[in-house]
Amino acid sequence: MLGTTKIYGCIADPIDHVKAPTLFTSIFNNKNIDAVMIPIHLNEDNLENVITSLKLIENFKGMTVTIPHKKNISKLCDYLEPDARFTGAVNWIKFDKDRKLIGNNFDGQGFVNGFLGQNYSLKNKSVCLFGAGGAAVSIGCSLASEQIKSLKLINRDINKAIHLKNKIKAKYDFLKVEVYPENDYSLVDSDIIINATSLGLKTTDKLPFDITRSSTNAVIADIIMQPEETELLKHAKSLGRSIHYGKYMIESQINLVGDFLKFGKL
Repeated sequence: MLGTTKIYGCIADPIDHVKAPTLFTSIFNNKNIDAVMIPIHLNEDNLENVITSLKLIENFKGMTVTIPHKKNISKLCDYLEPDARFTGAVNWIKFDKDRKLIGNNFDGQGFVNGFLGQNYSLKNKSVCLFGAGGAAVSIGCSLASEQIKSLKLINRDINKAIHLKNKIKAKYDFLKVEVYPENDYSLVDSDIIINATSLGLKTTDKLPFDITRSSTNAVIADIIMQPEETELLKHAKSLGRSIHYGKYMIESQINLVGDFLKFGKL
């Protein structure tokens, strides 16, 4: 590293599951970009103070944002790009030349691009989405734009799921969207089932849903990247279900991030 090196961060709590610092620092090196990405372990209570401090560090240029900061950091941005404004969640921020904070969200498009890139289809599919946090909101909104047949939302806090339903219906009124509590739902009619909760970050976590209640033809998807093969995906594979890894969501965001950071295609 040199005095000219640009610094990017990855904020999360917990932090040990993140892969972005290794991924993006490797990309920067391969593209001869004078930049690094570092992990930043930050709890929610200190978010605003840290962002205020980072604005003062001239060579700190931005960061990727993950659990549990995606919604809260959107409130601290000076400007939100359209996807971030619509979803109310942010997974990338950058500082402009005046140190104004600009937020964007690539989770939804990243998931969709990654899913389609593995030769799966979304058109006319019945999708079930577990979770209603920042990533789930972005994914739900992007799924709605892909001509899916229906969307089922299941979350521990049903009010958050209802809020997400209302957000989607405001833009995609034609789409059938249903909300269910986490203890009362059916999976048998779902073609694609997505875990967009944090369950699976730890090997001791319970499974987010009972895979045996799903169709044998269902695709089970997870957005967790570390471990790469979560307990959910291991169990789904053992039951003969098709699976989709979380790593494809971040890999499909790389070029989107490159454009956002003004690096061009990465």
